[in-house]
Amino acid sequence: MPPLRLFTALVLAMLAAETAQARQGSLTPDEAVELAQANNPDLQMLVAEVDAAKARLAGASLLFQANPSLTVTAGPRSSAAGDSRDSSIELSQPVEISGQRGARIEAAEALVDVAEARLRARRGEIAAAILEAFGRALAAEQRARLAAEGLAVAQEGLAAAQERFEAGAAALLEVNTARVEVGRMARDRSEAERRGAEALAGLHLLLGLDSAEVPTLEGELGVEERGVLDEARLIEQALASRADIAAAGRALDAASAQARLAARARIPTPKVGVSYTREEESDAEIVQGLLSFDIPLFNRNQEAQGVAAARVSQLETEVAATGRRVRQEVSTAVARLRAARSAADGFASDVVKAMQENMELGTESYRAGKIDFLQLLLIRRQTLEARNEQINVLEELTAARAQLDRATGGYQ
Repeated sequence: MPPLRLFTALVLAMLAAETAQARQGSLTPDEAVELAQANNPDLQMLVAEVDAAKARLAGASLLFQANPSLTVTAGPRSSAAGDSRDSSIELSQPVEISGQRGARIEAAEALVDVAEARLRARRGEIAAAILEAFGRALAAEQRARLAAEGLAVAQEGLAAAQERFEAGAAALLEVNTARVEVGRMARDRSEAERRGAEALAGLHLLLGLDSAEVPTLEGELGVEERGVLDEARLIEQALASRADIAAAGRALDAASAQARLAARARIPTPKVGVSYTREEESDAEIVQGLLSFDIPLFNRNQEAQGVAAARVSQLETEVAATGRRVRQEVSTAVARLRAARSAADGFASDVVKAMQENMELGTESYRAGKIDFLQLLLIRRQTLEARNEQINVLEELTAARAQLDRATGGYQ
Protein backbone atom coordinates (compact mmCIF):
# COMPACT_ATOMS: atom_id res chain seq x y z
CA MET A 1 0.00 0.00 0.00
CA PRO A 2 1.39 3.47 -0.84
CA PRO A 3 2.55 5.50 2.19
CA LEU A 4 -0.10 8.22 1.72
CA ARG A 5 -2.96 5.72 1.55
CA LEU A 6 -1.56 3.85 4.55
CA PHE A 7 -1.36 7.08 6.56
CA THR A 8 -4.92 8.04 5.58
CA ALA A 9 -6.22 4.61 6.57
CA LEU A 10 -4.49 4.85 9.96
CA VAL A 11 -5.95 8.30 10.62
CA LEU A 12 -9.46 7.14 9.72
CA ALA A 13 -9.08 4.06 11.92
CA MET A 14 -7.98 6.25 14.85
CA LEU A 15 -10.94 8.60 14.37
CA ALA A 16 -13.33 5.66 14.20
CA ALA A 17 -11.87 4.21 17.38
CA GLU A 18 -12.20 7.53 19.18
CA THR A 19 -15.83 7.86 18.05
CA ALA A 20 -16.68 4.34 19.16
CA GLN A 21 -14.97 4.94 22.50
CA ALA A 22 -16.96 8.15 23.00
CA ARG A 23 -20.23 6.38 22.29
CA GLN A 24 -19.26 3.59 24.64
CA GLY A 25 -18.33 6.11 27.37
CA SER A 26 -20.40 7.72 30.08
CA LEU A 27 -23.62 9.64 29.47
CA THR A 28 -25.15 12.21 31.81
CA PRO A 29 -28.82 13.28 31.72
CA ASP A 30 -27.97 16.63 30.09
CA GLU A 31 -25.84 14.89 27.46
CA ALA A 32 -28.69 12.47 26.81
CA VAL A 33 -31.08 15.37 26.22
CA GLU A 34 -28.67 17.01 23.76
CA LEU A 35 -28.11 13.73 21.93
CA ALA A 36 -31.82 13.00 21.64
CA GLN A 37 -32.61 16.49 20.38
CA ALA A 38 -29.89 16.12 17.76
CA ASN A 39 -31.07 12.70 16.55
CA ASN A 40 -34.84 12.91 16.93
CA PRO A 41 -36.64 12.66 13.56
CA ASP A 42 -39.64 14.67 14.78
CA LEU A 43 -37.39 17.64 15.45
CA GLN A 44 -35.73 17.29 12.08
CA MET A 45 -39.14 17.39 10.38
CA LEU A 46 -40.17 20.41 12.43
CA VAL A 47 -36.96 22.18 11.42
CA ALA A 48 -37.96 21.54 7.82
CA GLU A 49 -41.40 23.03 8.57
CA VAL A 50 -39.72 26.18 9.89
CA ASP A 51 -37.68 26.42 6.70
CA ALA A 52 -40.85 25.99 4.63
CA ALA A 53 -42.63 28.73 6.61
CA LYS A 54 -39.69 31.09 6.03
CA ALA A 55 -39.81 30.31 2.33
CA ARG A 56 -43.53 31.16 2.28
CA LEU A 57 -42.74 34.43 4.07
CA ALA A 58 -40.19 35.26 1.38
CA GLY A 59 -42.84 34.65 -1.25
CA ALA A 60 -45.43 36.75 0.61
CA SER A 61 -42.96 39.63 0.86
CA LEU A 62 -42.67 40.04 -2.91
CA LEU A 63 -43.86 43.45 -4.05
CA PHE A 64 -45.85 41.92 -6.91
CA GLN A 65 -47.49 38.54 -6.43
CA ALA A 66 -48.21 38.10 -10.14
CA ASN A 67 -45.80 38.49 -13.04
CA PRO A 68 -46.40 41.09 -15.77
CA SER A 69 -48.21 40.02 -18.92
CA LEU A 70 -46.89 40.73 -22.41
CA THR A 71 -49.23 40.44 -25.40
CA VAL A 72 -48.00 40.76 -28.99
CA THR A 73 -50.34 40.81 -31.98
CA ALA A 74 -49.51 41.07 -35.68
CA GLY A 75 -51.41 40.43 -38.87
CA PRO A 76 -52.41 41.68 -42.35
CA ARG A 77 -55.16 44.23 -43.04
CA SER A 78 -57.14 44.35 -46.30
CA SER A 79 -58.93 47.54 -47.30
CA ALA A 80 -59.85 49.59 -50.35
CA ALA A 81 -56.51 51.28 -50.10
CA GLY A 82 -54.73 47.97 -50.37
CA ASP A 83 -53.13 45.43 -48.15
CA SER A 84 -51.09 46.38 -45.10
CA ARG A 85 -49.74 44.83 -41.91
CA ASP A 86 -50.56 45.99 -38.37
CA SER A 87 -48.86 45.06 -35.09
CA SER A 88 -49.30 45.88 -31.41
CA ILE A 89 -47.61 45.20 -28.08
CA GLU A 90 -49.31 45.34 -24.68
CA LEU A 91 -47.57 45.14 -21.29
CA SER A 92 -49.65 44.99 -18.09
CA GLN A 93 -49.00 44.35 -14.39
CA PRO A 94 -51.54 43.48 -11.66
CA VAL A 95 -51.22 45.89 -8.72
CA GLU A 96 -52.71 45.30 -5.25
CA ILE A 97 -54.20 48.50 -3.88
CA SER A 98 -56.16 47.47 -0.76
CA GLY A 99 -53.48 46.29 1.65
CA GLN A 100 -53.36 42.67 0.57
CA ARG A 101 -49.57 42.55 0.71
CA GLY A 102 -49.38 43.76 4.31
CA ALA A 103 -51.99 41.24 5.46
CA ARG A 104 -50.24 38.45 3.55
CA ILE A 105 -46.86 39.29 5.14
CA GLU A 106 -48.40 39.49 8.62
CA ALA A 107 -49.97 36.04 8.21
CA ALA A 108 -46.73 34.53 6.89
CA GLU A 109 -44.68 36.02 9.76
CA ALA A 110 -47.13 34.60 12.28
CA LEU A 111 -46.90 31.16 10.67
CA VAL A 112 -43.10 31.27 10.95
CA ASP A 113 -43.49 31.98 14.66
CA VAL A 114 -45.98 29.11 14.93
CA ALA A 115 -43.54 26.68 13.33
CA GLU A 116 -40.69 27.83 15.57
CA ALA A 117 -42.88 27.59 18.68
CA ARG A 118 -43.94 24.07 17.78
CA LEU A 119 -40.29 23.16 17.38
CA ARG A 120 -39.51 24.52 20.85
CA ALA A 121 -42.50 22.72 22.35
CA ARG A 122 -41.43 19.42 20.85
CA ARG A 123 -37.89 19.94 22.14
CA GLY A 124 -39.33 20.32 25.63
CA GLU A 125 -41.45 17.19 25.28
CA ILE A 126 -38.48 15.16 24.08
CA ALA A 127 -36.26 16.44 26.89
CA ALA A 128 -38.84 15.51 29.52
CA ALA A 129 -39.30 12.07 27.96
CA ILE A 130 -35.54 11.53 27.92
CA LEU A 131 -35.14 12.46 31.58
CA GLU A 132 -37.98 10.13 32.57
CA ALA A 133 -36.51 7.31 30.47
CA PHE A 134 -33.07 8.03 31.91
CA GLY A 135 -34.52 7.75 35.40
CA ARG A 136 -36.24 4.48 34.53
CA ALA A 137 -32.96 3.08 33.20
CA LEU A 138 -31.08 4.16 36.34
CA ALA A 139 -33.78 2.63 38.53
CA ALA A 140 -33.66 -0.60 36.53
CA GLU A 141 -29.89 -0.76 37.00
CA GLN A 142 -30.31 -0.29 40.74
CA ARG A 143 -32.99 -2.98 40.91
CA ALA A 144 -30.70 -5.37 39.04
CA ARG A 145 -27.87 -4.66 41.49
CA LEU A 146 -30.26 -5.11 44.41
CA ALA A 147 -31.47 -8.43 43.01
CA ALA A 148 -27.87 -9.60 42.58
CA GLU A 149 -27.13 -8.55 46.15
CA GLY A 150 -30.23 -10.39 47.35
CA LEU A 151 -29.09 -13.53 45.54
CA ALA A 152 -25.66 -13.28 47.15
CA VAL A 153 -27.25 -12.91 50.59
CA ALA A 154 -29.53 -15.89 49.91
CA GLN A 155 -26.52 -17.98 48.94
CA GLU A 156 -24.81 -16.98 52.17
CA GLY A 157 -27.97 -18.00 54.01
CA LEU A 158 -27.90 -21.40 52.31
CA ALA A 159 -24.26 -21.87 53.33
CA ALA A 160 -25.15 -20.92 56.91
CA ALA A 161 -28.09 -23.35 56.95
CA GLN A 162 -25.86 -26.18 55.70
CA GLU A 163 -23.28 -25.37 58.38
CA ARG A 164 -25.92 -25.44 61.10
CA PHE A 165 -27.44 -28.63 59.68
CA GLU A 166 -24.06 -30.38 59.67
CA ALA A 167 -23.51 -29.21 63.23
CA GLY A 168 -26.89 -30.61 64.24
CA ALA A 169 -28.29 -27.17 65.08
CA ALA A 170 -30.77 -26.95 62.19
CA ALA A 171 -33.26 -29.23 60.48
CA LEU A 172 -33.12 -30.34 56.87
CA LEU A 173 -36.24 -28.25 56.35
CA GLU A 174 -34.19 -25.08 56.82
CA VAL A 175 -31.64 -26.21 54.23
CA ASN A 176 -34.35 -27.00 51.71
CA THR A 177 -36.08 -23.70 52.40
CA ALA A 178 -32.77 -21.91 51.87
CA ARG A 179 -32.31 -23.68 48.54
CA VAL A 180 -35.80 -22.60 47.46
CA GLU A 181 -34.98 -19.04 48.49
CA VAL A 182 -31.81 -19.10 46.37
CA GLY A 183 -33.84 -20.25 43.36
CA ARG A 184 -36.42 -17.52 43.92
CA MET A 185 -33.75 -14.83 44.20
CA ALA A 186 -32.03 -16.14 41.06
CA ARG A 187 -35.32 -15.77 39.22
CA ASP A 188 -35.77 -12.25 40.61
CA ARG A 189 -32.30 -11.31 39.42
CA SER A 190 -33.02 -12.62 35.91
CA GLU A 191 -36.28 -10.67 35.83
CA ALA A 192 -34.56 -7.51 37.02
CA GLU A 193 -31.89 -7.88 34.35
CA ARG A 194 -34.57 -8.36 31.68
CA ARG A 195 -36.43 -5.25 32.78
CA GLY A 196 -33.17 -3.34 32.88
CA ALA A 197 -32.43 -4.36 29.29
CA GLU A 198 -35.92 -3.21 28.24
CA ALA A 199 -35.50 0.16 29.98
CA LEU A 200 -32.10 0.66 28.34
CA ALA A 201 -33.53 -0.30 24.94
CA GLY A 202 -36.29 2.28 25.36
CA LEU A 203 -33.72 4.93 26.20
CA HIS A 204 -31.62 3.90 23.18
CA LEU A 205 -34.65 4.33 20.94
CA LEU A 206 -35.27 7.87 22.22
CA LEU A 207 -31.59 8.72 21.88
CA GLY A 208 -31.36 7.36 18.33
CA LEU A 209 -28.51 5.00 19.23
CA ASP A 210 -27.77 1.57 17.82
CA SER A 211 -28.08 -1.43 20.08
CA ALA A 212 -24.29 -1.90 19.89
CA GLU A 213 -23.73 1.54 21.43
CA VAL A 214 -23.96 0.99 25.18
CA PRO A 215 -22.93 4.10 27.14
CA THR A 216 -22.58 4.01 30.89
CA LEU A 217 -25.33 6.04 32.56
CA GLU A 218 -24.08 8.62 35.04
CA GLY A 219 -26.47 10.24 37.45
CA GLU A 220 -28.48 9.76 40.61
CA LEU A 221 -32.16 9.19 41.12
CA GLY A 222 -34.22 11.77 42.93
CA VAL A 223 -31.69 14.61 42.72
CA GLU A 224 -33.53 17.95 42.45
CA GLU A 225 -33.48 21.47 43.78
CA ARG A 226 -35.92 21.62 46.69
CA GLY A 227 -37.49 24.97 45.89
CA VAL A 228 -40.85 26.16 47.19
CA LEU A 229 -43.68 24.88 45.01
CA ASP A 230 -45.70 28.08 44.56
CA GLU A 231 -48.45 26.82 42.27
CA ALA A 232 -49.77 30.27 41.31
CA ARG A 233 -46.30 31.50 40.38
CA LEU A 234 -45.55 28.34 38.41
CA ILE A 235 -48.81 28.67 36.47
CA GLU A 236 -47.95 32.27 35.64
CA GLN A 237 -44.49 31.16 34.52
CA ALA A 238 -45.97 28.45 32.31
CA LEU A 239 -48.46 30.81 30.68
CA ALA A 240 -45.61 33.21 29.88
CA SER A 241 -43.07 30.69 28.60
CA ARG A 242 -44.87 27.63 27.21
CA ALA A 243 -44.19 27.34 23.49
CA ASP A 244 -47.55 25.68 22.76
CA ILE A 245 -49.36 28.73 24.15
CA ALA A 246 -47.21 30.96 21.96
CA ALA A 247 -47.96 28.72 18.97
CA ALA A 248 -51.71 28.88 19.59
CA GLY A 249 -51.64 32.67 19.96
CA ARG A 250 -49.60 33.22 16.80
CA ALA A 251 -51.78 30.78 14.87
CA LEU A 252 -54.75 32.97 15.83
CA ASP A 253 -52.84 36.04 14.64
CA ALA A 254 -52.14 34.31 11.33
CA ALA A 255 -55.79 33.35 10.92
CA SER A 256 -56.90 36.93 11.67
CA ALA A 257 -54.48 38.27 9.06
CA GLN A 258 -55.72 35.69 6.55
CA ALA A 259 -59.30 36.78 7.30
CA ARG A 260 -58.36 40.38 6.52
CA LEU A 261 -56.66 39.23 3.35
CA ALA A 262 -59.76 37.31 2.30
CA ALA A 263 -61.95 40.38 2.96
CA ARG A 264 -59.67 42.62 0.93
CA ALA A 265 -59.42 40.11 -1.88
CA ARG A 266 -63.03 40.86 -2.81
CA ILE A 267 -61.78 44.21 -4.05
CA PRO A 268 -60.60 43.57 -7.60
CA THR A 269 -56.91 43.86 -8.34
CA PRO A 270 -56.43 46.26 -11.27
CA LYS A 271 -54.01 45.69 -14.07
CA VAL A 272 -52.13 48.71 -15.32
CA GLY A 273 -49.93 48.88 -18.34
CA VAL A 274 -49.19 50.37 -21.72
CA SER A 275 -49.86 49.38 -25.34
CA TYR A 276 -48.13 50.30 -28.55
CA THR A 277 -49.82 49.88 -31.94
CA ARG A 278 -48.31 50.32 -35.40
CA GLU A 279 -50.74 50.81 -38.34
CA GLU A 280 -48.93 50.43 -41.62
CA GLU A 281 -51.82 51.70 -43.80
CA SER A 282 -52.00 55.09 -42.14
CA ASP A 283 -48.38 55.06 -41.07
CA ALA A 284 -49.58 55.77 -37.52
CA GLU A 285 -48.06 54.79 -34.18
CA ILE A 286 -50.43 54.70 -31.21
CA VAL A 287 -49.36 54.56 -27.54
CA GLN A 288 -52.08 54.05 -24.96
CA GLY A 289 -52.27 53.41 -21.23
CA LEU A 290 -54.13 50.32 -19.98
CA LEU A 291 -56.34 49.81 -16.96
CA SER A 292 -58.43 46.69 -16.45
CA PHE A 293 -60.01 44.87 -13.52
CA ASP A 294 -62.50 42.14 -12.86
CA ILE A 295 -66.04 43.14 -11.90
CA PRO A 296 -66.97 41.31 -8.61
CA LEU A 297 -70.52 40.70 -9.67
CA PHE A 298 -70.92 37.01 -8.76
CA ASN A 299 -67.78 35.86 -6.98
CA ARG A 300 -66.84 38.27 -4.19
CA ASN A 301 -64.57 35.77 -2.43
CA GLN A 302 -67.39 34.63 -0.16
CA GLU A 303 -65.97 31.16 0.30
CA ALA A 304 -62.52 32.27 1.46
CA GLN A 305 -64.03 34.84 3.82
CA GLY A 306 -66.32 32.27 5.41
CA VAL A 307 -63.52 29.73 5.83
CA ALA A 308 -61.21 32.36 7.34
CA ALA A 309 -63.87 33.53 9.81
CA ALA A 310 -64.52 29.94 10.90
CA ARG A 311 -60.78 29.36 11.33
CA VAL A 312 -60.51 32.44 13.56
CA SER A 313 -63.37 31.20 15.72
CA GLN A 314 -61.81 27.75 15.94
CA LEU A 315 -58.43 29.12 17.03
CA GLU A 316 -59.98 31.44 19.62
CA THR A 317 -61.47 28.35 21.23
CA GLU A 318 -58.14 26.55 20.96
CA VAL A 319 -56.25 29.41 22.63
CA ALA A 320 -58.63 29.38 25.60
CA ALA A 321 -58.50 25.57 25.83
CA THR A 322 -54.69 25.60 25.69
CA GLY A 323 -54.54 28.02 28.60
CA ARG A 324 -56.86 25.84 30.68
CA ARG A 325 -54.87 22.73 29.79
CA VAL A 326 -51.57 24.34 30.78
CA ARG A 327 -53.00 25.44 34.14
CA GLN A 328 -54.24 21.91 34.80
CA GLU A 329 -50.92 20.36 33.75
CA VAL A 330 -49.01 22.59 36.15
CA SER A 331 -51.41 21.87 39.02
CA THR A 332 -51.17 18.13 38.40
CA ALA A 333 -47.37 18.24 38.17
CA VAL A 334 -47.10 20.26 41.39
CA ALA A 335 -49.30 17.78 43.25
CA ARG A 336 -47.29 14.87 41.87
CA LEU A 337 -43.96 16.40 42.88
CA ARG A 338 -45.21 17.24 46.37
CA ALA A 339 -46.33 13.64 46.87
CA ALA A 340 -43.03 12.32 45.49
CA ARG A 341 -41.03 14.57 47.81
CA SER A 342 -43.06 13.46 50.79
CA ALA A 343 -42.50 9.81 49.92
CA ALA A 344 -38.77 10.36 49.37
CA ASP A 345 -38.44 12.09 52.74
CA GLY A 346 -39.52 8.83 54.36
CA PHE A 347 -36.28 7.24 53.17
CA ALA A 348 -33.81 9.39 55.04
CA SER A 349 -30.13 8.45 55.14
CA ASP A 350 -30.44 6.73 58.53
CA VAL A 351 -33.32 4.61 57.22
CA VAL A 352 -31.28 3.50 54.20
CA LYS A 353 -28.32 2.73 56.45
CA ALA A 354 -30.52 0.63 58.74
CA MET A 355 -31.86 -1.35 55.78
CA GLN A 356 -28.34 -2.07 54.60
CA GLU A 357 -27.27 -3.17 58.07
CA ASN A 358 -30.24 -5.54 58.30
CA MET A 359 -29.16 -7.22 55.07
CA GLU A 360 -25.61 -7.64 56.34
CA LEU A 361 -26.40 -8.70 59.91
CA GLY A 362 -29.28 -11.08 59.26
CA THR A 363 -27.19 -14.02 58.06
CA GLU A 364 -24.63 -13.58 60.83
CA SER A 365 -27.35 -13.51 63.46
CA TYR A 366 -28.82 -16.72 62.03
CA ARG A 367 -25.42 -18.38 61.89
CA ALA A 368 -24.88 -17.47 65.54
CA GLY A 369 -28.27 -18.92 66.48
CA LYS A 370 -29.72 -15.57 67.58
CA ILE A 371 -32.66 -15.86 65.15
CA ASP A 372 -34.29 -18.79 63.40
CA PHE A 373 -34.48 -19.24 59.65
CA LEU A 374 -38.05 -17.96 59.36
CA GLN A 375 -37.02 -14.74 61.07
CA LEU A 376 -34.05 -14.50 58.70
CA LEU A 377 -36.35 -14.85 55.69
CA LEU A 378 -38.74 -12.25 57.07
CA ILE A 379 -35.96 -9.72 57.73
CA ARG A 380 -34.40 -10.30 54.33
CA ARG A 381 -37.66 -9.97 52.39
CA GLN A 382 -38.76 -6.89 54.32
CA THR A 383 -35.38 -5.29 53.69
CA LEU A 384 -35.41 -6.09 49.96
CA GLU A 385 -38.98 -4.82 49.63
CA ALA A 386 -38.10 -1.61 51.47
CA ARG A 387 -35.02 -0.97 49.35
CA ASN A 388 -36.97 -1.72 46.19
CA GLU A 389 -39.66 0.71 47.33
CA GLN A 390 -36.96 3.32 47.87
CA ILE A 391 -35.86 2.89 44.25
CA ASN A 392 -39.48 3.25 43.12
CA VAL A 393 -39.88 6.44 45.16
CA LEU A 394 -36.72 8.01 43.78
CA GLU A 395 -37.68 7.04 40.24
CA GLU A 396 -41.07 8.70 40.75
CA LEU A 397 -39.37 11.81 42.15
CA THR A 398 -37.19 12.05 39.03
CA ALA A 399 -40.20 11.65 36.74
CA ALA A 400 -42.27 14.16 38.72
CA ARG A 401 -39.50 16.76 38.49
CA ALA A 402 -39.26 16.25 34.73
CA GLN A 403 -43.04 16.58 34.36
CA LEU A 404 -43.13 19.86 36.29
CA ASP A 405 -40.22 21.31 34.34
CA ARG A 406 -41.96 20.46 31.09
CA ALA A 407 -45.30 21.83 32.36
CA THR A 408 -43.70 25.17 33.22
CA GLY A 409 -41.91 25.50 29.88
CA GLY A 410 -38.51 24.06 30.66
CA TYR A 411 -36.10 22.38 28.22
CA GLN A 412 -37.29 24.58 25.29
